[in-house]
Amino acid sequence: MTTPSTPPEPAGTPTPRPELDDAPPLLGSWRNIYLFVLGTLALLIALFWALTRAYS
Repeated sequence: MTTPSTPPEPAGTPTPRPELDDAPPLLGSWRNIYLFVLGTLALLIALFWALTRAYS
């Protein structure tokens, strides 16, 4: 009598990567990074608007 064997894992199953759940190295959290990027975008828009008004 043969013993039941476990089925093989599918070839496309990715291995778990716990380092992807870590906090980002800068600013402490992803929320802070997103706020920084949005703040930088708002600052650049305001700067370019002011330059356009000043030199038009």
